[in-house]
Amino acid sequence: MIEIDRESIVPMYVQLASALRERIRRGEIPVGRRIPSQFELEQETGGAVSRRTIKSAIETLQAEGILQGVQGKGVFVIAMPADAPEGDKADS
Repeated sequence: MIEIDRESIVPMYVQLASALRERIRRGEIPVGRRIPSQFELEQETGGAVSRRTIKSAIETLQAEGILQGVQGKGVFVIAMPADAPEGDKADS
């Protein structure tokens, strides 16, 4: 189950992208594997997000070079996410 906080100031597509990124990082969805379909992701969020929100989350991860869509096949993991976004790293 993917938890989405509808009351958060963080947009729902960002929350979903973060959840997918974490699943990939933990190896739950390994490189080369297809991610769940939009319908499956909608079910995993308990219907908390629309298909447009799911598409936005996927587009975010595609722009990061983590996911790639294959026409007629689905969306696949093509790379591991970076350890942490630049803004999240503590300065030494």
